[in-house]
Amino acid sequence: MTSWSIISQSYARYVGIPQFCLSILGNVFNIWIFGNESTSRKTPSTFYLLMASITGLIQIMSGQIPRFLILGFNDDLTRTSLIWCKCRQFLIATFGGIGMTFQCLATIDQFLITSRNVRIRQLSSIKWAYRISVGAIIIWVLQGIPFIVFNQIQSGICIIGHPILMTYWSYVYFLGLLTAISIIIMVTFGTLAYRNMRLLKNTARLSSADQQLTTMICMQVIIVVISVAAYGGYNVYGLATANVFKDAEQKGKDLVTLTVTSLSAFLNYGSSFYVFFASSARFRRQTKKYLCCCCKSQEITPGEIATTHLTRR
Repeated sequence: MTSWSIISQSYARYVGIPQFCLSILGNVFNIWIFGNESTSRKTPSTFYLLMASITGLIQIMSGQIPRFLILGFNDDLTRTSLIWCKCRQFLIATFGGIGMTFQCLATIDQFLITSRNVRIRQLSSIKWAYRISVGAIIIWVLQGIPFIVFNQIQSGICIIGHPILMTYWSYVYFLGLLTAISIIIMVTFGTLAYRNMRLLKNTARLSSADQQLTTMICMQVIIVVISVAAYGGYNVYGLATANVFKDAEQKGKDLVTLTVTSLSAFLNYGSSFYVFFASSARFRRQTKKYLCCCCKSQEITPGEIATTHLTRR
């Protein structure tokens, strides 16, 4: 058991912490790039990606930091702080759902704008994107409120203190909404969008920017499906074997599997920048443009210093 525990702690420390830092950096870059591009705020797909990055940043801060602290350093604040026990569960339940919703919406919208049917393309509207986003946020916030009410600390463990809410969390929320339904939506509409892109590409009716955006979203779908399915699969196993006796060796193996899959699940919220950068030449140019602008704004030449000095005089 000890050796498995060491493996789990080492993975959480030496993989989880770098993953967390890269995820934060990637989401900050996404927010910076999409937020400063006027076209991003006028195009539903990129608007959804911007919102997904914002919610992903919150989800990583509230979910991944406590996760690698618990698994890597055995430091669980939810055991001693009732406020954090309630707030963390609320944040994860709320922003996890919001982030997945925006990723699904981006995939659906990409299918709409690549359709050859004019009526279907007209369904992609930035006004509707704003309305849908507000509605989705309100719904997810409301469904997260019961966790603030019913989460409690019992025997030094933060638990969901209502059996119906616990059933909802395990089966409906996680396995149903975040895993099965999200994967089905993203795979279905991602495949349809990619098919549409291939058809329109052959007829030269789809711009290069839209082609690259479709590729970006489809590549992100692959990462999301892999990360979510892995953690979802472990949770199915955990629920199926909850009442099965396990020796110390098996518990150690389960702990390592939990560590790997739970941290991998956060790739869903933190990998998009690197996927976009690798799959889109246009996104790489945008990133370099903003980085260069930032570097230039920090440079002050001797001539500028002299000019500033004379002006003040």
